[in-house]
Amino acid sequence: MTEPTPHDRQIARIQRNAALVILGTFAVWLPAQGLAAWLDLPVRLMGLLDLVALAALAWALILLWRVRRMRRKEE
Repeated sequence: MTEPTPHDRQIARIQRNAALVILGTFAVWLPAQGLAAWLDLPVRLMGLLDLVALAALAWALILLWRVRRMRRKEE
């Protein structure tokens, strides 16, 4: 079996980061939604939390788009 190239390692690192961002976003966002409803927090604060979650998911999407471009360039 051959060793992965530095390019493959970079792709794997970016994919791992994207997965961690997605999982971390939902691990924080879902309990925060329940906690906010329980504590009766203002809607504006919850909107801000939603925007932060959307920004994190957009960042993960950008990372995965970079992976796709890197793989296409490799071919």
